[in-house]
Amino acid sequence: MQVDLVVMHTSVFDKDGHFVTGLEPANFRLHEDGKEQEIVSFAQEDVPLTIGILLDTSGSMRQEMEQVNNAALAFIEASHAEDEVFLIGFNDEVELLQDYTSDIDEIRDSLDNTVVAGGTVLYDAIYLGVQKAQAGSRGKKAVVVITDGEDKDSYYKLEELLSKVQEADVQVFCVGFIEEIPTRSLFGRWSNIGAKKVMDALNRIAEETGGKAYFPQRVAEIHAIVAEIARELRTQYSIGYVSSNGARDGSFRRVKISLAGTGRKDLRIRHRRGYYAASAVPAAAEKGEGRAPFSPGTAPDPAR
Repeated sequence: MQVDLVVMHTSVFDKDGHFVTGLEPANFRLHEDGKEQEIVSFAQEDVPLTIGILLDTSGSMRQEMEQVNNAALAFIEASHAEDEVFLIGFNDEVELLQDYTSDIDEIRDSLDNTVVAGGTVLYDAIYLGVQKAQAGSRGKKAVVVITDGEDKDSYYKLEELLSKVQEADVQVFCVGFIEEIPTRSLFGRWSNIGAKKVMDALNRIAEETGGKAYFPQRVAEIHAIVAEIARELRTQYSIGYVSSNGARDGSFRRVKISLAGTGRKDLRIRHRRGYYAASAVPAAAEKGEGRAPFSPGTAPDPAR
């Protein structure tokens, strides 16, 4: 009988947001759909990553782009030689600016040639970025999304995107420069519900994957944020188990990890909320199959 190892990349931090290292397997309890599971593998080590940087290159980002590019470059420069990085830009369309590489100079050249214009197909960019990260060759995968606006005219809807990130073992970190986005009500009044809608969406996307959404007030804060994301990815615990539910039914399984025996009440934990079990029936083709996922001439080979 085929068994599937489920790996949960898990962050532990204290009330001040400092990441906590040095815990043991006995300090963790793991439940799937309410049933406790046996932890069969455990590690806290710095492993090679597949990392995607998704940059909002819409016209409204023009003033912030230099600092955003510098922060993205600093994040990549902190990566290891074994990591592979890809770069996506998005405005009215999603463009693969740089395919998988470990060459910092290639990333730098791609950032230098970024063109800022157009709207914001945010959901399309995250969907395709997660899909691209999934196809990467490293065992641990993440994407970092940097944007300043709400989604406009994406092909994929939010619920489709949430389903995708639940299915993929890719952590999503969002950095949103979300100022007031005025929205006109049915009665003609203006409110700030647009900003709340964007923040709620980015929070939902990040939380489902075990990532985090940040909403800095100033663009200069991005340097500290990307440094924190890099540090988190390097200090996580990888906790593995084989589900006691052996059904290969393609169902979504909710996972909850808690702490025990640490002697500390100030610790918090973050991990993806669950996963889709393998299915005995081949998965149906994804929406949009056959449609060019990236701008013409930049589409990657899905088979990698």
